[in-house]
Amino acid sequence: MGGEEAGGRGGGLGAWPGAARRGLRRADVRLRAALGGLPGRMWAWATGTGPGGRRPTAAFLRRRMLVLPALALIAVALVAAAFHEVHASTERLRDRSVPALVGLAQARTSLGLAQREAELRLLHTTPHGAVELGDTYRTHLTDATQHLTRVAQSRALDRGQEQELRVVAGLVVAYGDKIAWADRNRGSTLLREAGVDYAEGMLRSPVPQDEERARPVGLLDRIEHVEARLRDRDEETTAWSGPVLAAAAVAVLVTALFAFVVVGTCVFLRDRLRLVSLQLLAASVPVLLTPVLLGAAGAQEHGAQQRVRAELAALAYVTGGADAPRRIGDAAAAASRALAGSHADGWSLTADVALPVTVAGALGCGLTLFLYGRPYPGRLPRRKEPQP
Repeated sequence: MGGEEAGGRGGGLGAWPGAARRGLRRADVRLRAALGGLPGRMWAWATGTGPGGRRPTAAFLRRRMLVLPALALIAVALVAAAFHEVHASTERLRDRSVPALVGLAQARTSLGLAQREAELRLLHTTPHGAVELGDTYRTHLTDATQHLTRVAQSRALDRGQEQELRVVAGLVVAYGDKIAWADRNRGSTLLREAGVDYAEGMLRSPVPQDEERARPVGLLDRIEHVEARLRDRDEETTAWSGPVLAAAAVAVLVTALFAFVVVGTCVFLRDRLRLVSLQLLAASVPVLLTPVLLGAAGAQEHGAQQRVRAELAALAYVTGGADAPRRIGDAAAAASRALAGSHADGWSLTADVALPVTVAGALGCGLTLFLYGRPYPGRLPRRKEPQP
């Protein structure tokens, strides 16, 4: 008996793969049949036909007067949301990030040039200490302070970065005081060199910093840290995000479905009512064109954002050399040209005009079908029973 049970169990287990294969084969056949007939069923739905013949005219038109505007409004809402997200990133980059990063680079290089001028005047002159700091050093230090002030007013920084920038501004004052102290004691080689060396240590920490574990200490280290955080934020905001891509993809699908339904509705109107609805076609044009226009606008602005980010990333390699102001100016001009080439303001105006027109077109589709369906009663009147 035990052998029979074992054999029965073994036979049952051996039968499972064959049954599973047959079940999968039947499911595959049904799926292929369903998918193979899907285009035909979709076209039958679009043109108002079915297994029992054409649908009643009034019922078909009343459904379509709701379906077409709904599809159009969904498509325009999705494409508008995706475009405005990309356009907002362009405006943020143009009005906030670019001025802030350029200003931080200018402040950083101005401090480096000021230190270079102080060393030239106080350490490398003959006779020692006979030359005062002069206007060049003071100009560089004033430029650094002004650039930091403009960055703080650019609205590009979050609360933590603003606090960091206030600390930097205070350290710039302390740095200037230390250089001034060395200048007042330029008659003493020891005090003069000590003051300049201490000021240099304020600019750049002599101890290498672990970027992930230690906070920046020196002036230039702190500025570079703020720059890096701004670049990281710009990289995040200007990248193709999941919601934007999803909204754009769904908008394309809904627009294609809208076009398919419009064609099917026009076929129904031609076959059933013997008319070619120019009004319906005219109302559908803005619904079909707006996603194309705004998609091209978003792609152009996104390309400009990537070029601007590349120019701003190059500012990190600009140090306090003599050509630093020219290199920063060239990068800022290249970023401005890239943003101007995206025609962001023109595309924004186009969107402001196209979106209301598209909404009007969507409502026009519904109104047109409503007017076509008015002569046709929704239900046949019930016949009265004769009185006995």
